[in-house]
Parts: sequence; C-alpha cells; structure tokens
Amino acid sequence: MRGIITKSISPEDALNVRRMLATEGYLDLGMFQEAEEELCELSPNWFALEQVLRLQSRVYAGLNQCHKTH
Repeated sequence: MRGIITKSISPEDALNVRRMLATEGYLDLGMFQEAEEELCELSPNWFALEQVLRLQSRVYAGLNQCHKTH
C-alpha cells in the first residue's frame, strides 16, 4: 500500500493496515476467498477509503470470475 503514513498509528489501525496488505497479497495470488475473509475483518469505517473500495472491487470481480468457471 503506497501512501500510508505510520508515524503515530493506533494498534487497531495497524491491524487494519495489515489486513489491507493481506487482502492485496491474496488477490495477487488469485486467492479470492481468503482476500474476502481479510476484507470482511476490516473496521467498517475503513470502507470509506478509496484503497479499500478498490480492493473490494478486485475481490468481488475475482470471486465472480471464479464462480463463472466452476
């Protein structure tokens, strides 16, 4: 995740950043179910962030693609 500054970050925010990075990693590996699970663990107020909305779109597009092929 580019552009995230961590100078004074709460433990909860640090966990949410880790979840975002994990979601991105799972997406890069094509592990869409795992990406969705990480995404669902994010604090609800994080869904206002553009980066999270992009991740959410990628997760659901990947899940949709997987369901079409099975």
